[in-house]
Amino acid sequence: MSNKSFFTSLLSLFPFLSSAKKTAQPQIDELESKINDLKTSMLSYRKEAEPSYSKKDVEKCVLILKEYLVQMAKTNSKEKGMAVVESTVMQLNELNDDCEGELIETGEREQIADIIILAGNKKGYNAVDEDVTEEWREW
Repeated sequence: MSNKSFFTSLLSLFPFLSSAKKTAQPQIDELESKINDLKTSMLSYRKEAEPSYSKKDVEKCVLILKEYLVQMAKTNSKEKGMAVVESTVMQLNELNDDCEGELIETGEREQIADIIILAGNKKGYNAVDEDVTEEWREW
């Protein structure tokens, strides 16, 4: 699925988006931009250094985050939303462990947490400054 079709499909999943598509597009674009920036950063670092992760690992990280957005959009309660956060963070923990802890460094941690927090905030589940990943995060 292309980034454009993926994020366009999010418009129909987030309830607040369906009634306000014009104002919602910047929010979808912001999430898309954050994921693309993360991917670019991880791939650029691979060219500069020789980390223990591959391009495939970066793609898997991006896929986990995209799936998180889809699953979060489908939730209708904070409890269900936090279950999606937990599942996503656990998947990222496992992926980072498989990469000897090198895939998600400080900069990436901040970017990933920001994506997760922002999506939850858009659903009304958490404050934008509330780190909902911290309880499960090992990166």
